[in-house]
Amino acid sequence: MGRPKRLYPLGRYRLRIRGRVDKEKLYLIELEYTWNRQVIRRGMNIFSRIDDWNQNANQGRGAVRPSYGPEAKRINGILLARVDKIDSLLAEYQQKFPDQLTCELINDFLQDKPVTRADKGKDLVEFVQERLDSDYSRNRIGRSRYENGKSSLNIFKMFLLSTNRGTYKPDGIYVGDLSVELLDEYIEWRRNIKKNSDGTINHALTPILKACSYAAELKMIDVAVNARIQDMRINPKLLLSQDDSEFDDKNLSAEELHKLISYYQDCREPRRREFIEMFLFAFHACGLRIVDIMTLQWNHIDFNKRELRKIMIKTNKRHVIPLSEPAINILKEWKIKSTGGKYVFNLIKEDIDIDNDEALYKLRNNVTKCINQSLVVVGEQIKLNFNLTMHVARHTFAVFALNKGLSMSVVSRLLGHGSTDITEKVYARFLPETLSSELGRLQSDFSKFTL
Repeated sequence: MGRPKRLYPLGRYRLRIRGRVDKEKLYLIELEYTWNRQVIRRGMNIFSRIDDWNQNANQGRGAVRPSYGPEAKRINGILLARVDKIDSLLAEYQQKFPDQLTCELINDFLQDKPVTRADKGKDLVEFVQERLDSDYSRNRIGRSRYENGKSSLNIFKMFLLSTNRGTYKPDGIYVGDLSVELLDEYIEWRRNIKKNSDGTINHALTPILKACSYAAELKMIDVAVNARIQDMRINPKLLLSQDDSEFDDKNLSAEELHKLISYYQDCREPRRREFIEMFLFAFHACGLRIVDIMTLQWNHIDFNKRELRKIMIKTNKRHVIPLSEPAINILKEWKIKSTGGKYVFNLIKEDIDIDNDEALYKLRNNVTKCINQSLVVVGEQIKLNFNLTMHVARHTFAVFALNKGLSMSVVSRLLGHGSTDITEKVYARFLPETLSSELGRLQSDFSKFTL
């Protein structure tokens, strides 16, 4: 075993000798520290000849010899006091802020600058995680966003480690070390290495950007730096037309829905047929999310009232969904082949604790991946120009409802959104038919004002 690394460096004096040695020349005495294989020096404004200098004195710190003259004792006192002071300051800093010393900080000590970290040595990922925990505990964010935030922070640590961008440790940086340049690299890394879409990257940036705003309020980072960081979110590409194939969010047209049903009728793979049934149920049940499809129980269904009553996983709020005839028919089919379990679609085991956030999050990811892999194949078979996933059912319901004249507020309630603002933000661009229809109501009155 080698010697353990010191927690902070100790100073020593050296003569600043450059070029050919001249025994008659006076050389500057410098205080020198070595840290992370870098040397930091500061001149003392004291000079000595080579023969008057003893490098091994004071346990290797260096001192002038008696031959220096009558000032030797006083000079050595000055040198010793200076190095003792800097060593003590470094030791004190290490005790207050463990493992946070940098070459820049040591240089500041040597130049007698006031040395404190504005971020108090707070790790960025830990700080962001604390903000996520706080938002989740106060119901500011749902379980899904919370778990996605935790996952994105693990990926951020992976980025630091794989790109050697960690500062005080391989996969960690301080809050004050975050920069626009680093986030630029992170975005490109997620695009090129992780193959993430711009939407996914924006979701990953959200908790970091929110935490940076809070850090700026606490004066842990500069306000101007935070302002630049807040501009890092990727802007969506502008739509050149209102053609459905150019929308960022995917939805099925009526023709594509008919193709899906035709494929289902001819399909001979039982499990794939079941996944299509789940997709169609999600569509008919007002765009029910996949996590609520997974956790849907028979006691949530009232066949007499033809409605579904359930506490939605994402919002943690009770939601009532009126069930259409197609949705009821799908449920009746599953009731016939039910094995007596409590879950409608048999996607999770009876003994799973759905109140365990972490367990449910992992299960949701596994189930989503399984279903979507099968649906993607279906989408390819019916010649869709985008990947068919369970979430497409939700978008498809919303677009159909809006284009058939349902108001934004009604669609918002059916989707289980917290407010119509969310619905408008997501689906405003899916309204070409509705807008035309609404304008048509005014045509008879407007025609009176023609030239």
